[in-house]
Amino acid sequence: MKKLFITLLTIFAFIMPLNAVSSDSVNYKVKDYIVDASVDISGNVKVKEIIRLDGTFNGYIRDLIYKNDNAAEFTGIDSDFEGSSIYNASGVYDVQVGEINWNGDLTFDAFNEEVTYFELSEGCAKGSKRCYTNENVNNGVTLTMYNETKNASTYFYIEYLLGNLAVIHDDVAEIYYNFIGNGFDDVIKNYQLRLILPDYTKDQVRVWAHGPVNGEVYLLSDGEGENISYVGGYLKISDLDSNTPVDMRMAFPKDLIIVDFEGITKHSNMNALDKILAVEQARADSANKLREMAKIRLTGTYIITGLYLLITAALIVYVYLKYDKEYKSDFNSEYNREFIDDYDVTVIEYLFDKKISEKAFTTSILNLVYKKNIKVEEIVDGKKKDYKFIKLNDDNTSIPEKNLMTIIFNEAGNGTEVTLKDIKKYASKITGTTSPFLNSYNEWQYLVKDDAIKEDFYENNTAKKVPFFLYCLLGVVIFFIHMYMGMFNILTILTVVFTIAFVIYLAVFTKRSAKGNNHYARWKAFKRFLEDFGRFDEKELPEIALWERYLVYASIFGIADKVSKTMKMKFDTMNAGGTYTRGDFFYDYFMWNSINNSLSRTVNNSITTAHSKLSQAQMADSSYSSGGGFGGGFSSGGGFGGGGGGGRGF
Repeated sequence: MKKLFITLLTIFAFIMPLNAVSSDSVNYKVKDYIVDASVDISGNVKVKEIIRLDGTFNGYIRDLIYKNDNAAEFTGIDSDFEGSSIYNASGVYDVQVGEINWNGDLTFDAFNEEVTYFELSEGCAKGSKRCYTNENVNNGVTLTMYNETKNASTYFYIEYLLGNLAVIHDDVAEIYYNFIGNGFDDVIKNYQLRLILPDYTKDQVRVWAHGPVNGEVYLLSDGEGENISYVGGYLKISDLDSNTPVDMRMAFPKDLIIVDFEGITKHSNMNALDKILAVEQARADSANKLREMAKIRLTGTYIITGLYLLITAALIVYVYLKYDKEYKSDFNSEYNREFIDDYDVTVIEYLFDKKISEKAFTTSILNLVYKKNIKVEEIVDGKKKDYKFIKLNDDNTSIPEKNLMTIIFNEAGNGTEVTLKDIKKYASKITGTTSPFLNSYNEWQYLVKDDAIKEDFYENNTAKKVPFFLYCLLGVVIFFIHMYMGMFNILTILTVVFTIAFVIYLAVFTKRSAKGNNHYARWKAFKRFLEDFGRFDEKELPEIALWERYLVYASIFGIADKVSKTMKMKFDTMNAGGTYTRGDFFYDYFMWNSINNSLSRTVNNSITTAHSKLSQAQMADSSYSSGGGFGGGFSSGGGFGGGGGGGRGF
């Protein structure tokens, strides 16, 4: 039985850590941190804290530090009232740890809830529930509270006593303590603290707090006018940054400390209120100066941001009207049946889209067939259909066309003939880490684009865009100013959106020249004519001899299928007298879709295959990777009081 018990205990010991939250999974936020502290008649301070953690974690670590080693020894000089050793506590006592059952944001009502206390144990481990350790450290203790939580909230409760914290001066008593030290590693979304006096008093109480200037501190009181009684002090702060100390200082009637232990209770043996007021007035003046400067900066930032947005919107309109809005064309007809013979058909794609693609490559081959430089024959290999292209001559061909014929006949074919299968095969070849086909194709693209650029279809606005790109840098500067000042609002979002939109617009817009826009209008009307080919009466259509050339242009416009089908229906009607036979053309209209589609697929697939093969070859060849005291705002600074403490999750 004993062996069985030991075995089960061992298994349990191994299983427990497996349930723990791993370090990689720890992800939490300190949503609320609320502190209820009260001064007793002996000058001790009873502290109760509730820390709300949301997320996934094993527990939380809280350092309770009662003594500030950086504080100078108290000698009674004025600077001692800025912070000195007299404000330290004598120790941390009566520590208890637990959790409360609560839902939602914390209020001071939470301190009325029943506490489920944790067990103090040296055997706590990650994955444990309601267990804590208490380790003595220099000038305090470190509480490690284990309570595994996954995607939920835990409300940790801590209770302790700060011994002999109050200082008795000849005129007033004082508490000055860092309730949050500079070792607190987490951001706190909402922090609240109230410090309650031993009893109500009608005598004047003063309270200050130090930390980020966005904090607020108030006197707690009961009644009004002559019946007012002071209860204590209260502070709150939102979005408290990590490692940012927060302290509270309160001066109150010394007769509230009625138990004076000789040799233990701290006495300064001097009147202190005037000195405290002088120190705090200087701090308040400094903080208020910071606030005024912050308001000026904030107002200035709003003005600059607003002006930037207005100017940016105006500049976008200006750039459009000045550099982007197309010229008005002198061609106003809906349809155009005439060719513009000044340049090759492939140049039209550059005019429309400012690029040369595989569509132009296919169209150029078809145009060479139309010009009788290439002949096409259908071949059947078993059940597979293919097309053979035969080189006839290179008469009246441009430099890009000669280059294309070299690619398909000399490189992909045998010098005089090539099939679609041959082109596909050639495109799949890789030499080392280069693709011969892609190299030749890119060279052809360059030659066609060079011819297109010489036509001056587009205005060169690059130099004119530079000042506007530089202007957009102002938007980046404004964004970083917002982040530096902790601003993130609709103006911040609009700044980002306007800047990015303007940069993208500047990068992508192009404007055709007067010539380019005139040619664009004519070719667009030509495209409409081809698209509406079937709607025209036979008398309105050009002679059949021109149709084969129309088909070439339909290819560059991407409407070849539609146009060829329309021509099939019109051909027999208009050729009723038998003037033309299908043999008079470079291919049968009924074969057009097959040839055009097969050639387009071949070119597209060849380019895609070449890119894929090239990428694989380059990847295989690459190296492996390596691994005043009446309330108001906080005074600037913090951490001058006694004690302190940190916190962090695990």
